[in-house]
Amino acid sequence: FTFFDHGISFLRKNHWKEHYDLSLELFDYAAKCSFFIGDNINLKILSEQILTYARSFHDKLNVMYITVSALSFAAKLPESIEKGTWILSQLGEDIPVSSLDSDIQMHVVQTRLMLNQFQDSDLLNYEVMTDRSKMMAMRFLAMLETSFMMAKPSSQAFVTIKMVQLSISHGAKIF
Repeated sequence: FTFFDHGISFLRKNHWKEHYDLSLELFDYAAKCSFFIGDNINLKILSEQILTYARSFHDKLNVMYITVSALSFAAKLPESIEKGTWILSQLGEDIPVSSLDSDIQMHVVQTRLMLNQFQDSDLLNYEVMTDRSKMMAMRFLAMLETSFMMAKPSSQAFVTIKMVQLSISHGAKIF
């Protein structure tokens, strides 16, 4: 953390305008380090900077992922799920709110129909996911899997199904 903190301290007053890429990278890595060492105060401060000055939604995704992960690790599962599903919806990937068995079964059937077009060998040699938004959606889905399992177990199947459907439609995500 100290390494990135020192780097940030050398940035000048208008660094977000004059050195945007460097600022974003330093703040992103510092936020990630803060998360890993459990420094939630600095994580919040660094995250707020990125969320305020980032030029695009995509530039905010790394810190949003870290923030949602921190909520999960702090056992704030409903908040983690709420923020994570909102971000997923912004990425074009909605998680159904219904937990009815009939709705789950319908999504399973849809997924099975998607899979029927492939042989086992096709799946083993399937293309790698390259769409950055879909790759980030997969990261959020993988992280939210546990939160859903613990807080909303009846809806957790939708997360898994969405991951399978994304892989079929956009390629396999290599974590």
